[in-house]
Amino acid sequence: MRAFLVTRLQARKLPRWALLLLCGLYVLPGFIGRDPWRVDDAAGFGIALTMARGGPLDWLIPNIAGMWVIDEGGPLPFVFAAVVAKAFAFVAPMHLSAMLASAAGLALTLVAFWYASYALSRRPGLQPPDPLGAGASRTDFGRAIADSGLLVLLACLGLITRMHETTAAAGQVGLVAMFLFGAAWSLDRSRRGAVVVALAIAASVATRGIAPAAAMLVAWLVLPLISQPFRLVCRSTFTIGLPLALVAGAAWPLALASISPDSREFLHQWLAWNAGSTGWLPTTETLSYIGRTMPWYYWPVWPLALWAIVRWRSKLDLPAIALPLATLACLAVPAFFARSADEAELLPLVPPLAMLAAVGLPTLRRGMVSLIDWFAVTVYTVLGVAVWAYWIAFNTGFPPRMAYRASMFAPEFVPDWVFVELLLGALATVAWLLLVRWRVSRQRPVIWRAVVLSAGGLVFTWFLLMSLWLPAFNARNTYRDIGLGVREHVAATDACIETRGLGPAERASIYYFAEPRLDPPGEACPWLLIEDEGPVAFAEPGPIDGARLVWSGKRRDRIDERFRLYRREAAAQ
Repeated sequence: MRAFLVTRLQARKLPRWALLLLCGLYVLPGFIGRDPWRVDDAAGFGIALTMARGGPLDWLIPNIAGMWVIDEGGPLPFVFAAVVAKAFAFVAPMHLSAMLASAAGLALTLVAFWYASYALSRRPGLQPPDPLGAGASRTDFGRAIADSGLLVLLACLGLITRMHETTAAAGQVGLVAMFLFGAAWSLDRSRRGAVVVALAIAASVATRGIAPAAAMLVAWLVLPLISQPFRLVCRSTFTIGLPLALVAGAAWPLALASISPDSREFLHQWLAWNAGSTGWLPTTETLSYIGRTMPWYYWPVWPLALWAIVRWRSKLDLPAIALPLATLACLAVPAFFARSADEAELLPLVPPLAMLAAVGLPTLRRGMVSLIDWFAVTVYTVLGVAVWAYWIAFNTGFPPRMAYRASMFAPEFVPDWVFVELLLGALATVAWLLLVRWRVSRQRPVIWRAVVLSAGGLVFTWFLLMSLWLPAFNARNTYRDIGLGVREHVAATDACIETRGLGPAERASIYYFAEPRLDPPGEACPWLLIEDEGPVAFAEPGPIDGARLVWSGKRRDRIDERFRLYRREAAAQ
């Protein structure tokens, strides 16, 4: 590759207050001021809620009030949310505590990623030679690359929404970041790093199943074969890390196999789900989904990562290249060979992609930097204007056509002019304009300057949506009204409810807001709750023998969904 030089000015660090503020604005909005949202977020919260309300077996078997949830993978991320929710139940609603636990997990993900990037980029070999003594120090260079990598991670379009949900997929991203940190740390502290890597792999088994754990394990074992620095410390990998990963990874499945017939049946279904989640060949549906989704989902990470691979192709054995590249390649296998296309398979690839992208930034050409910057300015400014315009129309009714389209987003929701929302949105807009002004002004070039607008623009748009539009989003995506409608009729009794047709999100929300006993085994319930979907939701409900319809309801934005609550006559007498 062509020689290049990174000077002290180019490696100037991003001010800590600015980086911390950006991370805070990325993490907290989306977790505060809302209910559990459909579909995956509410289902994940339902698992944590069942743990907090249930018995010991509920902490091992992911379930929502008795309904097993196999496709989430494992209980580990929900255990953390349940512990926090239960600990703070006396000062905050349980859903808020669970969401703050998810926010803490997201913050730890960002911290682990930064330190992994810093540990790799400050090593010899990545920084260019400096015969004139004008280059940056190893510490400054490593810090600049780590700051840039974190900005690239924050700028990834597909990451932001899914990381603000209580799901195993979001937890798996954190474990990938922890894996990268442990592997990078092992170059300096081989035993401690091996322990961190082993625990990240083992925790993946109880988070998203065997496939991501096996992918990270293979990447870890391949590293000594492709990179000499990892070969020098691989003894701890085989003497400490590998045994620990296998033993700790098997702990949860072995516990399921030894406790009860129910747990063994769950283990059997979980193993079947793992075996059926990937195939021997990629399916046409999966390849089509990936081809349509990846270009925008990984923007602007993938072009920067591709550039880094091309520019560093002669030094792929460097730890800063070999680690994210091996991790990316191994994690891509279960994503491409998945039987069903899903964002959960794409999420774990973001941290290694962002780490690669950061390494390519020092060699990025000015034209490409300008293209990324003007794309960010154009797209996020237009999005910001659209968010403001539709919000104003939503609240004022003018212009009428925009107001009508905005009202269709959350039918029957009555917006209010809220001063706090207006103030937060205005502050975010001013901050974005100041950032754009700073970027287009004449400033000395720094490594992280190329991606600061992409990260700031995405955070600005997300913050604007989660301030101005949060009440409408909440009204559209919550099942609070349904749960309270059921509770109004059954709260006075300690009776159970039999359910028919309820999905995981609906069941979790009813269980939280109405607090009933759902489908207890061996008990005849005096209440019957039915969810209708599709054409049947429009038809007049037929009579049910021995039961009387006492309530029906639906969410504002779903006309093809209906809930019916029946009281059995025998129980009423």
